[in-house]
Amino acid sequence: MDPQRILKALSNPHRLDIILWLKHPEQEFGVQVHSKTLIDFPNSVSVKSIQKRCGVSQSSVSTFMTMLERADLVESQKIDQYTYYRRNEKVIREFGEWYNKEVSIQADNIDKLLKTVTLDDTSYPSIEDCSIPEEEQAVSIATKGLDHENDNT
Repeated sequence: MDPQRILKALSNPHRLDIILWLKHPEQEFGVQVHSKTLIDFPNSVSVKSIQKRCGVSQSSVSTFMTMLERADLVESQKIDQYTYYRRNEKVIREFGEWYNKEVSIQADNIDKLLKTVTLDDTSYPSIEDCSIPEEEQAVSIATKGLDHENDNT
């Protein structure tokens, strides 16, 4: 599992929609006509069905599916002249576990996090502690904002 590749694959709204739709393929796409998919490759959907649902060209869907497949989020199988895709639940589960462990803040860790934060922290530098000379501060402040633009007209 490559989290970076997965995050990149899911960063596109169409690809994210496809993964979400494939979670419940019959509900989202209807029963697939090809009988071999039910036996040989259950819970799969044809590229044509995905294309109809996305409302984009077949080449765009093929590009989306290639990216999802490279991230191991979907599996494919060619049945006769058609390509069918389904979610790779094992990788999706692994990614969810990784995300929950490494990225998200769990409820039981919030107390630990709050102990590291001091709300009345005065360690931030004040304007007086700033290393920019006072004249330069005045110039940079005077040259910013809408008032400056209006003064020049």
